[in-house]
Amino acid sequence: MARTRWERLIRDPRQPREITFVELFFDLAIIFALMQLSRRFLHDFSWENSLQTLVLLAAVWWIWVGAARTTDWLDPDQRFTQGIVIGMMFAGLVAAASVPEAFGRHSLVFAGANVAAHLVRHLSIISAMHGHAVGTRSLRAAIWFGSTAILWFAGAFLPTAPQLALWSVAIFLDYLGVGLGWRVPGMPPLPEEHLRIRGDHIAERHRQVFIIAIGEMILSSGVTLSRSGLDGVRIGAFAVAFAIAGLIARSFFLPRGLPLSEALDRRPSVVAVRASYTHLVMILGIVVTAMSAEILISQPLGETRARWSAAILAGPFLYLAGRTLYARSVFQRRPWRAPTGMLVIVAISPAMLRLPPLAVAGAVALVLLGIVISYGRIGADPVRADSPLEQLLRKRENPRQLSAYELFFDLAMIFALTQVSQRMLAEVSVGNIAESMVLLAAVYWIWVATAWSTDWFNPDDPRLQRLIIVVMFAGLLMAAAVPTAFGENGLLFAGAYVGIHIVPGIVLVPALRGSPLQARSARILIWFGISAVLWLVGAFLPASDRLFLWAAAIVVDGASAWFGWPVPKLSAPKSHLRVIGDHIAERYRQVYIIALGAVVLLSGQAFSSSGFDDFRVLAFAVAFTSAALMLWSYFLPTPQDLGTVVDSTAPKVAVAAAYCHGIMVAGTVVVAASAEIYIRSPLGQVNAAWSLLIVGGVALHTVGRTLFGLVMYGVRRPWRGPLALLLLAAITPGLLMAPPLVVALAVVVVAFALTRLYVQARIR
Repeated sequence: MARTRWERLIRDPRQPREITFVELFFDLAIIFALMQLSRRFLHDFSWENSLQTLVLLAAVWWIWVGAARTTDWLDPDQRFTQGIVIGMMFAGLVAAASVPEAFGRHSLVFAGANVAAHLVRHLSIISAMHGHAVGTRSLRAAIWFGSTAILWFAGAFLPTAPQLALWSVAIFLDYLGVGLGWRVPGMPPLPEEHLRIRGDHIAERHRQVFIIAIGEMILSSGVTLSRSGLDGVRIGAFAVAFAIAGLIARSFFLPRGLPLSEALDRRPSVVAVRASYTHLVMILGIVVTAMSAEILISQPLGETRARWSAAILAGPFLYLAGRTLYARSVFQRRPWRAPTGMLVIVAISPAMLRLPPLAVAGAVALVLLGIVISYGRIGADPVRADSPLEQLLRKRENPRQLSAYELFFDLAMIFALTQVSQRMLAEVSVGNIAESMVLLAAVYWIWVATAWSTDWFNPDDPRLQRLIIVVMFAGLLMAAAVPTAFGENGLLFAGAYVGIHIVPGIVLVPALRGSPLQARSARILIWFGISAVLWLVGAFLPASDRLFLWAAAIVVDGASAWFGWPVPKLSAPKSHLRVIGDHIAERYRQVYIIALGAVVLLSGQAFSSSGFDDFRVLAFAVAFTSAALMLWSYFLPTPQDLGTVVDSTAPKVAVAAAYCHGIMVAGTVVVAASAEIYIRSPLGQVNAAWSLLIVGGVALHTVGRTLFGLVMYGVRRPWRGPLALLLLAAITPGLLMAPPLVVALAVVVVAFALTRLYVQARIR
């Protein structure tokens, strides 16, 4: 029987609760927003600025909560739901871009974006679901948000002090509304079942956004390290900041055996609201910790300042406070570890005020380490295999479920990709772009090797987890060296790359003794040892020779994977090279969305710093549209699944998919660099090199997307991608004489037409 419109829009309770690509895309806006808020804290430590930033953080967080609840109520695979989420993301990005001047000249922009994110969402649902319980719920919510909209807009026209007062009341009422079930005088209360959300989905969304927040801290730390210099002391300070981020992330998932999903499903709907409240406190702690990490890395042994020490202590203290509230209000436990950590921080604070930032951060790291160690083996441990070897090789029951360590590792990719994009933009020349592409290939191949490792081996095994953390730290150092990789920091870049590939092999080959898979790891180690010579020798040569050797090393690494790392007298069956389709497809999807995060992040930063005039708003909208179109085209046509293709074909298909994704990721990096050009100078000087960069990003992505169709769908005669490339080639001569925004508009029209052709495609 045909489903009604209501039935199509409502999320089926039997539908898997995995996070969809639209939700992952939306979370990219949170990274940018948290970076903006962290830098606002850093700009001014006064109480007034701190309160203002807290109000802004609460507003941004509530936009995220609204999007998460929308995809819990409505089917995220429906275009209607996707349109709402994408619209909320754009509004959230505009609000985040206005954060630095939200209590100044851009107050109306922030208020308008915040109000639009909530009201447009609920009004759209009311229009589509009129007469349904979901529509009734949105009607009540719209009444609440419509009432607070008056306070948001009125505050935007007032001086700072009354603006802060009105906006504080507005955000309090926004939070109170959902806590009260959006009760409206004269209307009967909503039944409990209409307020409930599915615990597994919301729990996964909270886990995802928490890791995203940790990623913002790592990203800010990496950017500060790259700008401040790569001397030994600052690298040590970065290591401490990285350790604090890792310990906070680790403590969030302890103790084991207390899944949030079960707590939300067992208890009243108001518990989910409390979970959102307590997560805000934890996110606030992470934002302050990210701000203090910038102080730590830029001034590790600088002059002693009480406010710097207070900031370094305050971040973990706030996180532990949120963690305490989380345990009490959601799980009804009486925690003692987090409160004890808070007391220790308070006790050592007087002494810390007289120490340099590095010493204070070291003390904080020890406190967090003590909390993590104190959990020990509390809670349910996973069932262990009979031997360490079997434990290392155990496959996951749910391959699509990525481990927290894999998600944590992916956050380093955002930093690396933005570094490459910024390097490319520093000098738009053939030589610099070639160098940047070699560096990008190296960064991407590290990700590929790590993704395959977590596919072949058990990501819950402590040995592999430690390897992931080591690889991530080395990868961050490597990314920090990107701007000067063909200069003074070539050895750091090459050494980190070589170490990332060699060290895991040295650890895993002995651990696999007695397994036929040992030969596979030994072969991989041998080939990476061969390319290591090219990387390390190249680091001591001039830039031109270095480029040649490093490019050759990349070819060796990529080609050896294609041929299965052949080594005479050390054979391994082809079955040992096979990966799990569901898992590797999910990993490829994740890194592609992470690459789009570079577009979102860099275009948002350029928009925030360059101004909010009409042409720059249009330019930012074009950049956002480009990212959305690239995301949309990736998942078209819809009936096929890469995981099924990988499982049903030769192992080389997974390698070919890695190549295709690498080309698409390269395209997004170029698009990110070009977006910054036309946002900062939308109608600026005509520059042929800029025009070629703008066209080249979309063209490169189209090439990768076309090859991806050949691999994934087995398309015999692809014509859509080549047609778009021919069209781009035809209009390029005319675009060389046009200003950047005009070039970007022409290119995005071609990208939109290509995406529409993919929508209409039919596959076997």
